[in-house]
Amino acid sequence: MKTVMLCFGAILLGVAVQTAADPQHYPKPAYPAQYGQKYDYCDPRKAPKCAEKGNQTFCLKDSEYPSKEVKYAIEYDPLVLRKYADVADQSADNLVDGLTSLSENHFDYPDYHGKTFEKSNWVGDEGYICPSDVLYARPLRAVNADGEWRVIVQDIAWPGYTQTQRIETCLFPGASCRTLAPCYGSQCLQKYVYQRMLSFDPCDPEKGIFIDIYKLPSACSCNLPRKFQ
Repeated sequence: MKTVMLCFGAILLGVAVQTAADPQHYPKPAYPAQYGQKYDYCDPRKAPKCAEKGNQTFCLKDSEYPSKEVKYAIEYDPLVLRKYADVADQSADNLVDGLTSLSENHFDYPDYHGKTFEKSNWVGDEGYICPSDVLYARPLRAVNADGEWRVIVQDIAWPGYTQTQRIETCLFPGASCRTLAPCYGSQCLQKYVYQRMLSFDPCDPEKGIFIDIYKLPSACSCNLPRKFQ
């Protein structure tokens, strides 16, 4: 009889252990009930209001930035901000060899329209051989590598915490490079880089704060076809 009871007890214990290890029985984060109420429906692939009028993959301004929700998520896991640090003071002074931020800020290409045979292709003020727009920016939202929009943690939600990126976008992608003869067949190509940033998913707030990956424009480079290399 004792043997039967011991076996039965072992079976019950085994069931209890399996139940505890079943992911379906894991407790959910202790967010308040009202925290997720306004997220009954959300499409992470749909462009937010800040990006509805263009094809941009990030927003530098966002009138609907969920600062309260992001702040709460950080308070729930205060150590999360230690996972990623920022160099807030970025410019050509520390990111472009041989160039000052004063010079880069004054780069202008008012006469260049990306056409090889125009006079403006041969003359012009100081600047990059491939005209580009350079920003040292702190995105508030961006499309991640999977094509889904995320909110980026910035000081609008947590004062003192920033995530700065150097973003360089070709003004005339595919156009010929300045000062090069047409016979070279040169082209200005947009380059990208994958960046990691602390993020928040407004469509699934119970994820809290996490690191996500984003493809951002990083450079505009002059390319020569193979026959001239």
